[in-house]
Amino acid sequence: MKRIRLTLLFLIVVLAVLSCGKEESDQNVLVKTVIDNAVTRLYEKLGPSQLDTISESYIRNFLSADELEVLGTKFWTFETNVPVTVSLMRDTAQKTIPFWIEESGFKKTNLFVKNEEYTYEVWQKDFDAGKVGLGINGFDKHRPVYFVSVAPQDTKKELQITNVYPSEYNLDTMRTGAFTYHDWDGLILTEVPEKLKGQVLFTTVRGRAREAHLVGAFRKTATPSSAKPDQLILTWSADPKTSIDVQWRTNSAVKDGVVKYWKEGSKDTLSANAVAFKMEDRLLQNDRYVQRFTGKLNKLAPGTTYHYSVGSKDGSWSETAKFKTEQDEKNGFSYIWFGDTHHSPVWGDMAQKAFNRHPDAAFYSIAGDLVSTGLHRNEWDELWSHPGKVFRNRPLMPVPGNHDSQDGLGAWMYQEMFSLPENGPKDLPKEMTYSFVYQDALFLMIDCTLPVPAQTAWIEAQLKNSKAKWKFAMFHFPPYNFVEPYDEIMREWCSLFDKYHLDMVMNGHMHYYLRTKPMFNKKAVATPAEGTIYTMSISIPGKQEEWPAEDYAVVRYPDGPLYQYISITGNKLSYKCFDPEGKLKDAFVIEK
Repeated sequence: MKRIRLTLLFLIVVLAVLSCGKEESDQNVLVKTVIDNAVTRLYEKLGPSQLDTISESYIRNFLSADELEVLGTKFWTFETNVPVTVSLMRDTAQKTIPFWIEESGFKKTNLFVKNEEYTYEVWQKDFDAGKVGLGINGFDKHRPVYFVSVAPQDTKKELQITNVYPSEYNLDTMRTGAFTYHDWDGLILTEVPEKLKGQVLFTTVRGRAREAHLVGAFRKTATPSSAKPDQLILTWSADPKTSIDVQWRTNSAVKDGVVKYWKEGSKDTLSANAVAFKMEDRLLQNDRYVQRFTGKLNKLAPGTTYHYSVGSKDGSWSETAKFKTEQDEKNGFSYIWFGDTHHSPVWGDMAQKAFNRHPDAAFYSIAGDLVSTGLHRNEWDELWSHPGKVFRNRPLMPVPGNHDSQDGLGAWMYQEMFSLPENGPKDLPKEMTYSFVYQDALFLMIDCTLPVPAQTAWIEAQLKNSKAKWKFAMFHFPPYNFVEPYDEIMREWCSLFDKYHLDMVMNGHMHYYLRTKPMFNKKAVATPAEGTIYTMSISIPGKQEEWPAEDYAVVRYPDGPLYQYISITGNKLSYKCFDPEGKLKDAFVIEK
């Protein structure tokens, strides 16, 4: 497996207007509007079977000359102070050359640029001083998008580049060892022609391939929305003793949302209005728009069971579900966590069996990769359809994985699915990294697809200031595994787990099960009191082709699905790992 590390990308390219100037915002609107309008017209003109067969030539004839002009010049723009030569590196495996490249005057050279995965042919064009406008990567969603380098035509003149759009991707130097994609910064250039070395390199993300995706693009959801609320999900964004958040879905015609709730055994019904978010997946042909509602219930009584239903003032209502607020510490608590779920029905079946087998579980967690393509809402629809009624009756507190944050475009769909604490690192996206306390346990829920060093101080502050008896961390990438090293996580975070004695880490990503010995400073120690136990799990079938030894491992399984049930009472923690049928696969106890 090639090493893939995701770097900080706050904004989705197609919505990146908050940090941009007016001109850049206008450019962004132009490109997005062209494709939005084209999709709308395609829906009006073509049936589902026809949408699946549209071609590059059909699209070019379908779009107007003005629209093609926008798509050929507004995708990537910048200004230069002197005449320049722009070199465009295009992956040779892309079947169709983007329409505008040759038409705008780019000429193919005999130069090639390579990294460990792809070979790029080099196209070049001279531009006068002033504005340079480049076009889309094509209509085919070819993920290794093109990138460019720029050099002054007169090498004696100093080049200045300004007003770059998109502005969030930095300029670098064209050289061997440079990376081009922020969402795969371990993929570095291995061969760069001497003529190109030292030029200004424009970095990007592979997600930009989606901005004009129309060929083979249209999808369907098996569970389209309706006026009746569905996909009920419970989470916490505040104190589990006295609050809970309810999320659900309807079609876009429903404009308001309400939660009605009451104490078990009581006839007094309370209500809370919900906030609506209109979510669009423009390529989801049978359910382009939906409403996502979030209702926050506060001032609840601790240790109390409530029943609730969601709906709208003049519309349909859901079936009744129930939840229980955090109870007194003397009673203890239990929770269940899963590794990667990837919107799998196998996981959904296991979740329902675990729910029936452990009715005492207070909440659930997923250690990332909830779906496989985080910006495809049909996969989220599948995710919520498989576990039945589990998460309408118990809160789900997840962390994102690399598949939930797609190709450098961020995880905005993930964020809109959940209402989570906004107490994470100050300058990072909200609800991605957060913490919560349940009874005498601190849970650090960390998005390891965001920059690792940017979260270190926050993690240390959480651990240093916590008086909780039990301390846990959940994040997607496992520090201990035989596939890929995570030296930065080990250096930045695991050293803090050693310093402040974290009890257990929960991970996913590698698609096998692992429990380590208690670890301190990368070495096994005798007892859990001296080190941290690292666990990794998988909620779907999958078998490792290679199976080398891991000296730090106590228990390993090369396949799944599995789930973990943890119960805590006072000074005792009991950990059990089960298969879907309830067969015990691993167990240990920590006593303090």
